[in-house]
Amino acid sequence: MSTALTEDVQLLRTGLASEEAEIEVTLRLPRESAKKVLALLDAEQGVGAVVIPAKEEFTTTEAAKLLDMSRPTLMKLINTGRVEFRKVGRHHRIPASAIQAVRERLQKESEADIPGFAEWANRVGQLD
Repeated sequence: MSTALTEDVQLLRTGLASEEAEIEVTLRLPRESAKKVLALLDAEQGVGAVVIPAKEEFTTTEAAKLLDMSRPTLMKLINTGRVEFRKVGRHHRIPASAIQAVRERLQKESEADIPGFAEWANRVGQLD
């Protein structure tokens, strides 16, 4: 990391240490880092952003934690072919791209369930 970037990161950390609702900082970023920051901000405005550590593969325990589910639930998804994986000996490894794909699919399924749930709740008298 360049000296300028190191200083900018420290300024950002200092700004975040305050209790202010908004933080104003000016950063000097390498072009590739700027692209990543822009992609993150675009994602946050759209569907919400999730930062995944820069690893290519995760253990099932790590992947389950990132997906906010139990490891047994993740293993059921793996065993039914709903999650991409590879075996390393007897262990499963989940690519980062598969974790993101599962996260997006679960989000879409959750959003699709909302109208059906509201209709059901109205039928049983729970909602107006």
